Amino acid sequence: MKEDLKGKTTRALVWSSADKVGQQVFYLVAGIILARQLSPTDYGKVGVLTIFIALSGILIDSGFSSALIRKKGATQADYSTVFYLNIAISCLLYALLYAAAPFIAAFFNVPDLTLICRVLFLVIPMNALSLIQQTLLFKHFKLSVNARVNLWALGLASVAAVVMAYCGMGVWSLVTQTLGLAVLRALFFWTFNDWRPQWVFRMASLREFFGYSSNLVVSGIINNVFNKIYPIIIGKFYGMTQTGYYTQADKYQDIASALIGNIFRSVAFPVFSTVQDDLQRLKRICRKNVRAIAFFIFPIMLLMVVVSYPLILLVLKAQWLPSVPYFRLLCLSGICSPFIILFYDLFNSLGYSRLNLQLEIGKKAYLFIGIALFYSTGIMYLIGWWVSYSVLSLVASIFFARRFIGYGYGEYLKDILPYLLLALAAAVISAIVYLLLPGDVWRLCVVPVVYAAVYLGSACVLKLEMWREMASMLKARMQKGGEE
Repeated sequence: MKEDLKGKTTRALVWSSADKVGQQVFYLVAGIILARQLSPTDYGKVGVLTIFIALSGILIDSGFSSALIRKKGATQADYSTVFYLNIAISCLLYALLYAAAPFIAAFFNVPDLTLICRVLFLVIPMNALSLIQQTLLFKHFKLSVNARVNLWALGLASVAAVVMAYCGMGVWSLVTQTLGLAVLRALFFWTFNDWRPQWVFRMASLREFFGYSSNLVVSGIINNVFNKIYPIIIGKFYGMTQTGYYTQADKYQDIASALIGNIFRSVAFPVFSTVQDDLQRLKRICRKNVRAIAFFIFPIMLLMVVVSYPLILLVLKAQWLPSVPYFRLLCLSGICSPFIILFYDLFNSLGYSRLNLQLEIGKKAYLFIGIALFYSTGIMYLIGWWVSYSVLSLVASIFFARRFIGYGYGEYLKDILPYLLLALAAAVISAIVYLLLPGDVWRLCVVPVVYAAVYLGSACVLKLEMWREMASMLKARMQKGGEE
């Protein structure tokens, strides 16, 4: 059983990595092309609407996807019941938001938001069609299908968006990318996955899941409201252009942070749920995930801080340079995100969804204080408070990890410190090289190479655990490829 789970986990991690890396490559390439064609105002218009899509997704799912993954022996009646509930809620939410579109446009004083809302929010019922299909793939570790669907859908949607941008369609290019992705994902999931709902709706299934899932819904709503509230505040008090700068800065730091977080999340929660009754084994798996995240997240985020100016200037053009200070601060926050997500899924796998709700309420009360203090002071103050909020969230998560699986601050620091110190040393050396180089092109080309050489070379010399693991996996993969 142990080896079987390890094999499933390894294969799932490989496919999850391919999926997430591929998606971020598509987003990065398409995003660069679109950013060079569109204005910050275009991005601001879509940015202020993301909160509505995020909240709708939480309400539609209602925490039932996690409950289905966690439940051993979930039945066809369970899946069908949740599917029909998802569809019903999504249609209701779309109807409400369709009616509310003129009021949203009036709030931001942007008249053309009405039509944008009504088209963009079609994403909501489209995503609902995909929820159970994706849940089944995650539960049974069939991430190869999930990866293919996501990559094909995003690739086609991104091509359509780029074509529209070059045709002068402005903000509708971004709408097309988001809506096209949702439509194509739904189409491909139903084409390549053989699950179909039965004609059954079982209230007993909903009652069984409700105690667990209700906490996830409330915590998800609270989390998404505050995670997406900055574009609304910035849009209301500082305008669509500044919102565009902020959303682009957040988007590009999130490419690395979300990539790492989502790779591990897509595998960690099903694995945690499988071994939830063996706390010692659960702790070992959690610690290994922490070390793996640390190996990747620290060097990537710190490197982006070092090269942020030439990166934005040369990749996105000079019109986006005002986003550089936002980008640097958000990178520091992004370091914490994958760890926070890991602990969140750990607590859910143990059945402590209520704890996650209580944590979210406490953390968001802290965030609300900062927003109330700094909303009119400046965007940099708001982002600075967000960084402190991220650090506090991580500290709180470790506190409870110690209570439930005996994984406290000392062991956490022991796990991450070698990678953090090595990443900081590489950042200092790279910053010195940055200052010595003559121009931005040289800085963007040379500094990442220097950083990678220092970090990976030192990890090899010091024989850090994650370096040995990575080298071992790569060697095994090459040998397998040679045998084939």
